[in-house]
Amino acid sequence: MYRLLLIAALLLVAAPAVEAQTAVSWDTLAKVRLVQEDGKRVPSFDPEVRRLVGQQITVRGFMLPLEQGAQQQNFLLTVVPMQDCFYCLQHGPGSMLEVQATRPAPYTYARVSVTGRLELVMDDPLGMYYRLADARVAG
Repeated sequence: MYRLLLIAALLLVAAPAVEAQTAVSWDTLAKVRLVQEDGKRVPSFDPEVRRLVGQQITVRGFMLPLEQGAQQQNFLLTVVPMQDCFYCLQHGPGSMLEVQATRPAPYTYARVSVTGRLELVMDDPLGMYYRLADARVAG
């Protein structure tokens, strides 16, 4: 019995730490508005969103490849599937985010879960507001 407890204790100590992650909805990410600052329009994020910066979060959505290929490592994640109508994004810039995955993931039309470290993007020339860095993709 003592041996079993010792093995269990060693496994707990040796197990890698699991980072806490928060599931974030697209409604939360939509809490951004444009404000005029120094003659430019820049995003202003809700305090609820700003508290998530640097945290591991999980967002569910649809892959939108930035390059052709069966495997995607840098892509957009959107609230709605875009394969049928790319220009039909009616939910605004808060309804997509850039994903920088740690390793390539197979492209799919199905909804995926992506977990990564949230970054706010203040000056993206394409108007992106969010980035998930060091991300992992799950089906």
